[in-house]
Amino acid sequence: MARITTKTEIDRFSKEYDERVANLPKKGKLGYTCTYLPIEILEAAGLTPIRITPEPISEKADAFLDPNFCPYVRACLGKAMAGGYNHLDGIILTNTCDGMRRLFDAWAYYAPTSFIFFLDVPRKTDQQSVRYFQRQLEHLADKLEEHFKVGLSKEALIYAIGEANRTRKLYATLISQWTSGVGFLSYSEVLDIFQKEYEVPREVFNCILQEALEAAGSGSQRGHSGAPVFITGSILDGDSIINLVEEVGGRIAGVDCCLAERKVQQVPLEGTPIQALSRSYLNKLPCARMMETERRISYLVSRMEETEAKGLIYVALKFCDPYLYEFPYLKEELEARGIPVLFLEAEYRGRPGGGMRTRVQAFMEMLQRRG
Repeated sequence: MARITTKTEIDRFSKEYDERVANLPKKGKLGYTCTYLPIEILEAAGLTPIRITPEPISEKADAFLDPNFCPYVRACLGKAMAGGYNHLDGIILTNTCDGMRRLFDAWAYYAPTSFIFFLDVPRKTDQQSVRYFQRQLEHLADKLEEHFKVGLSKEALIYAIGEANRTRKLYATLISQWTSGVGFLSYSEVLDIFQKEYEVPREVFNCILQEALEAAGSGSQRGHSGAPVFITGSILDGDSIINLVEEVGGRIAGVDCCLAERKVQQVPLEGTPIQALSRSYLNKLPCARMMETERRISYLVSRMEETEAKGLIYVALKFCDPYLYEFPYLKEELEARGIPVLFLEAEYRGRPGGGMRTRVQAFMEMLQRRG
């Protein structure tokens, strides 16, 4: 295997794997929108999970959803109505928020597909919630077996969980290397590697990630120039905010979002595989839709202390109710601990404008002066 030394070579290396799997037999491809869905269930059934991150085009959806709706939800429906997901054999949505519930209704009516499932995810993590979520996952497994005529054995689930845990371990190692300043990759390039998980089968992706990890660790110690800053918030598709911070001279200390560090927690095999998935997914690092703001604050503070971050950038999509409701309390708690916070209300996959660039640059300069 060729050693990776630049972002261009990372892309080239990934394409080599894409070519290797291009002619492999492919079973049902299922789109999904939230990391609270245990995709190990789909992989154990031989199905292909595909994370939906559509382009920010929603003209068709704007006629059926309120314009003051989450731009990610409108983009999903717009692409579905335009036939952009006709290659999928089904879709699994979760009740992340009220917008997702409306997306399920609109998708089922205006862009019907042969398989559509709505996964009810509790907002609490007590034992009653874990048992309820387990029943939801068992119901999903039954529907997948019935519709796609596939088997879902205990052994297959255990294997799928093991492979996913391998991915998580590699993620954690890559993030640890980044935090300690080892290797040549920028954080945006780390996220580029993470995105490959949604493009190739799990076993192939693990090979890609292992090779990228070895290459990333082979470089010299990076200089720690610029004030370190931590980022959290809504779905951070792509790396526009991260690139912006790096362009104005800042250094990314870590990123808490569903496409980055929230993906590293292991799934211990305790009880049945479904029980293990239910317990672990509900208890993973919470996002704003969960009723665990105190745990989120505790985690953010501990990670910022660990990475020596000087401030926090909080990014919320426009009209994203869970994050907009959470921010005032989180800001108050962090500032009481002496942690500066910058709030950014962003478009979905939109390029940061001049005003946002000015605010980020001013925030980074302030953190630099604080030392």
